Amino acid sequence: MHTTKSATSRYMPGLDGLRAIAVIAVIAYHLDFDWASGGLLGVGVFFVLSGYLITDQIVSELHREGCLNLKRFWLRRARRLLPAMLLVMAAVSLYLLLFDRDRLPSLAGDVWSAVTYTSNWYLIFHHVSYFESFGPPSPFGHLWSLAVEEQFYLLWPLLLPAAAALLGRRGKTALAVAAAAAASAVLMAALYVPGADPSRIYYGTDTRAFGLLIGAALALVWPSGRLSAGLPRRYRLGLDGAGIAALTGILLMMRDTSEYDSFLYRGGLVALSLLAAALVAALAHPDSRLGDWLGCGPMRWIGKRSYGIYLWHYPVIALSEKQVNTDGPEPLRIALQLAVSVALAALSYRYVENPVRRRGLAAVRDGLLAATASLASGMRSGRRSAPSRPAACLSVAALILLCVSCTGGAQPLSEGAKAVASDGTGVIAGPGLDAGDASGGPTAGGGDGGAAVVPVKDHVGTSKPTPKPTSKPASGPTSGAVATPTSEPTPKPSADVNPPAKPAQSPSPKPSASPAPQQGAGAGAGSVGSEAPRSGEGITVIGDSVMLNVKPYLEARLPGIVVDGEVGRQMREAPDEIDALKRNGQLGSRVVVELGTNGSFTKKQLTKLLDALAGADEVILMNTRVPRKWQDTVNGMLDDIAPDYPNVSIGDWYGASGGHDEYFGKDGVHLGKTGSQAYAKLVADLL
Repeated sequence: MHTTKSATSRYMPGLDGLRAIAVIAVIAYHLDFDWASGGLLGVGVFFVLSGYLITDQIVSELHREGCLNLKRFWLRRARRLLPAMLLVMAAVSLYLLLFDRDRLPSLAGDVWSAVTYTSNWYLIFHHVSYFESFGPPSPFGHLWSLAVEEQFYLLWPLLLPAAAALLGRRGKTALAVAAAAAASAVLMAALYVPGADPSRIYYGTDTRAFGLLIGAALALVWPSGRLSAGLPRRYRLGLDGAGIAALTGILLMMRDTSEYDSFLYRGGLVALSLLAAALVAALAHPDSRLGDWLGCGPMRWIGKRSYGIYLWHYPVIALSEKQVNTDGPEPLRIALQLAVSVALAALSYRYVENPVRRRGLAAVRDGLLAATASLASGMRSGRRSAPSRPAACLSVAALILLCVSCTGGAQPLSEGAKAVASDGTGVIAGPGLDAGDASGGPTAGGGDGGAAVVPVKDHVGTSKPTPKPTSKPASGPTSGAVATPTSEPTPKPSADVNPPAKPAQSPSPKPSASPAPQQGAGAGAGSVGSEAPRSGEGITVIGDSVMLNVKPYLEARLPGIVVDGEVGRQMREAPDEIDALKRNGQLGSRVVVELGTNGSFTKKQLTKLLDALAGADEVILMNTRVPRKWQDTVNGMLDDIAPDYPNVSIGDWYGASGGHDEYFGKDGVHLGKTGSQAYAKLVADLL
């Protein structure tokens, strides 16, 4: 998302407008706005823009000078990309050093992979899922897409001139580039497994290269230097009509798709890239009225600062968002997040990015000398000259990053942080914005202190802001409807606070014996002693780590119940577990299924599960509350499929837990004592 200029370049304001649209979509996606469920597609738009503008620059220089000055090319890239990124990383590291030191040790890998532009492969090789992850988000996880682009910038100036020399004519080169794009798209489709975690193909340079290559192919057949004004009116209308149609298609995809749609990985992202290429072609032409409209003043302002806005917006969101929030979005918090992100980006653009881009290392050198002299003489910072600002910022940035990456903050981990740090690094998808230039269960006393009592296996700190509710509770436990207990509403628990449970050293996916909670321990919702136990014979519960939290309270309420919970369990694994329960004689005639905490699932996977339970008298599908993007997808899928099965109803945990932040641990996912009691009470009442 960077402006690339050469001696003969022509400014195309419409492309800045397109950058603005794309970065707004990405931010709206990260803030979980309803109208931007597919806002992550902004990254695809930026890939096409980057491919077009970089290739256009290379072709222009080859035509003008006969060769490409690689040193100059890569130096321009470094000047444009590195200063703002180093500043953001240093500022975030300093913030964590001062206010959240426990998170620093897990950032070393993030820092080195970001600085070397290998973040995407670091995430792949460390099995960091974009789709199925928990824990505090890494403020640097969004840099993966910049890594994809920078790898392209490193290789493309070598490959393109070689291909041009080998193939001769520009048309043949364009066809070869298009063929490479097709190969990348085919590889994505071939590696995609429906229902499995697609993070590998989402991050991979090889499987995302088609967007960059489609933009590159466009630059070969539609170079900006050869586009001139004076088109006949009918051609101008056709150009703008094609651009408007492409823009409409992009906006509809951003509104109507999500990262869980199989369509995206089997041609959807390619379709988006082709639409983006058509739009870029229209906006790049000097006769385009659409380019004038999208290139209006406010859109240009945002577009020129879109790189900085992207760099700043996710750390601001990640560090200011509440991990536990059952009340829905907070408009004031969102407004402040947006304002801070834009303000920081504007300051970075004015005082760091532009000075370094114009003067390069001279700005750093002069600034270092000025800063050293200022410190030595005790001069006031207000007397420093403007060129010292970027250098001072970058010098401090480099020092902080070096310390953090080498020492991890030089602080021992607290007990609470060990579980988070052991999980790895969190990731949030973000656009490559360069367009050219606990323990196995609750303790006997049920204490938790708000901490998650069961960590999730193989899931690391990935999170987006808490999704907005879409599953609406309904009344009546009828088949295919949302089942709600007929007893009195669950009151909030008392203010009793128990000591936190210590995280286990090696949590077992299936504890052999879950400690029973004390009878009558705690008051309020779900208190075990609030009603007499009744038989749980013939009832089976299948779930994930959340159900492990609930297990001892269910067993106390419903003696004889079979509770089968496993850390990290997904819907796709449930049919095999049902078969195993049948063989062991443990599958009852009444079945409760609690799955969806760890990720989304397909309609085929859910129907396979329900078909396997066709002989059960009653099946209750518990919907979910999890501060992850897939929450709404999971709950919507349950609501859509349950009415098709006469023995199936929905258990509305989402509605029952609304407004009860105290139910959840620090990750906003796993349940503490009061939450586990409330969940057990809900299930018992439904049965």
